[in-house]
Amino acid sequence: MKDIILDIVKHTAGLGFIESAKVTSTDETTTIEAMDPDRTVILNAVTHSNVKEFNGEFGLGNLSFLNGVLGLNNYQEAETDIQVKTSNRNGEEVPESLTFEDQYGNTDQYRFMSKEIVNQQLRTVKFKGAKWDVQVTPTKPKVSELGQVATIYGSIDPTFSASTVNGNLVFTLGTADGTGHFGKRIFANNVEGDLKQNWSWPLLQVLGILKLGMSGNCVMKLSDQGALMIAIDSGLANYEYILPAMSK
Repeated sequence: MKDIILDIVKHTAGLGFIESAKVTSTDETTTIEAMDPDRTVILNAVTHSNVKEFNGEFGLGNLSFLNGVLGLNNYQEAETDIQVKTSNRNGEEVPESLTFEDQYGNTDQYRFMSKEIVNQQLRTVKFKGAKWDVQVTPTKPKVSELGQVATIYGSIDPTFSASTVNGNLVFTLGTADGTGHFGKRIFANNVEGDLKQNWSWPLLQVLGILKLGMSGNCVMKLSDQGALMIAIDSGLANYEYILPAMSK
């Protein structure tokens, strides 16, 4: 239980821009849906094994609070007990809260949002799919390099654009229209497919997801139809972050 909760929180609240999520769990699958307040990132995730304690439909609100509780020193011990408490609503047993207890009897409680509240507050955009023209496996050196240049160009333009040049995936940062500072970085070599449209994406969000992906299996896909997806397999769940493109 602790491992999957840590994993979900890491891939949502850990990014710094996702504040809540919706969980839908059955005897077969457990899915997580989320979106940042600016609606720039859509998250769809499926755990490798269903989490039977989550069976039902509920919301994870105030994820920063849950992240803080999970980070408390007294809950880092193996003896930590985390239980899902349920309640009966309209004849149905549904998850209500998480209770944390350490080996000394200290406790904290985190309450879930009801299905009705999460459906009202978190109206996620349904991604209808896209033809992925380019697919690459990001590497730590390239992600680190992108992080370095992001600290320079992020204050000039918070977005970047992607193109293919001579079989390379190239990211352009800054004011590439010739009126200001700009730079180009080769993010991947020997790519198949072409990107011809001048779409752009939010730099910090993409970089944050890529950094998170370096601790698991990470794949980036780009579509000339105007979409970018970063898929991360953490070992416990598959997380797909979809970012609709913006015009540069």
